[in-house]
Amino acid sequence: MQNPARARRWNARKLWVWLHRWVSLAAGLLLVLLGLSGSALVWRAELDAMLNPAWLQARPACATAETAQEAEPIRRVLQRLAEHAPGRKPALIVAPAQPGAAYQVWERRDPQTGWRREHFIDARCGLYLGHRDRGAVRWDAAHLMPTLFELHRYLLSGDRGETVVGIGGMLLLGLGLSGIWLAWPARPSWRSWRQVLSVKTGASAARTWFDVHRAVGLWMAPVLIVLSLTGAALAFGDSTRALVGSVLPVQSWPKLKPSAQPAAASTDWDYDTLTRAAEAQFPAGQARWTRITLAKASEGQTELRLLQQGEWRKDTGSTRLRLNLQGQPQAMHDPLHTAAGNQVLDFIYPLHKGEALGLGARLLWTLFGLVPAILLGSGVFLWLRRRAARA
Repeated sequence: MQNPARARRWNARKLWVWLHRWVSLAAGLLLVLLGLSGSALVWRAELDAMLNPAWLQARPACATAETAQEAEPIRRVLQRLAEHAPGRKPALIVAPAQPGAAYQVWERRDPQTGWRREHFIDARCGLYLGHRDRGAVRWDAAHLMPTLFELHRYLLSGDRGETVVGIGGMLLLGLGLSGIWLAWPARPSWRSWRQVLSVKTGASAARTWFDVHRAVGLWMAPVLIVLSLTGAALAFGDSTRALVGSVLPVQSWPKLKPSAQPAAASTDWDYDTLTRAAEAQFPAGQARWTRITLAKASEGQTELRLLQQGEWRKDTGSTRLRLNLQGQPQAMHDPLHTAAGNQVLDFIYPLHKGEALGLGARLLWTLFGLVPAILLGSGVFLWLRRRAARA
């Protein structure tokens, strides 16, 4: 007579096998797409600079450059933009990631197309170098990396696509956890674990691909859990913030409100002086500005992003600072000295990119991008073999 408890476990296993198989087949192409695009985006800055060296790599020094010009790069950038792209309204200026590269001037997102034009200007030589449209689906060198980002983050579909990506992250997490449970040895031992974590040589094609599917999934399970969780957390940002805030203290970032006395127009602000005032809020040499949002006259404040030494996020930093026209701080978010919940939230994006854990993690994250394709390919092969055997 069959043991009832054993029968229940067997029925539960059959259910999880069925769910694991069909969810994988249904969502597999989405997960493969996210994995492959994510592998490239781990090196987004490096690849973008390689594809567009005239914009994003250090340029030759200009013989006519003067000390005053180098001391006021933002003023010079805005002048050149007005001369070469009249009528365009700058909203954000990004400092060069590499010294000597071009400054980037972003416009606000176009409400009709959803695109955001990005201009490149050499401040030292006063040269307008060109522009590209972020959000436009184009596969040329200028737009390749922004298009891959839009594909990975939004599936080229805006907020709806971002929701689908978040759901995909949760499905990937469920597939990973169910795969671990299904591969877990009934009687764990050194021998049984060695068997499930390796690929048997000289076996049939079906057995080899089954071993590959199981071993790759188990070896990469920790990375799968990290990336699926952080990816879903980024896609569902408001829910993530609320969840973290329910267990840890979180400091909110105040929203900008219209000023009682409207300040000067954004083009009249001395942004070069304000960037120096922002960096002066920290010990000498400990922080540099990475981007500045041009002020609205109705708000009377400008917001800067800075990168401090020791931050998890290595590209633009997570430090934010608001200044008024006189360079006086109005609000600050310091990721090195903030509430525990904010530290968790600030850690999610650089962890998802791999930059928070150094070069080794970035290489491992890149390798993991191939895992969904391997798991889907081996899974489909086994499913087809199973159908053929039944037929």
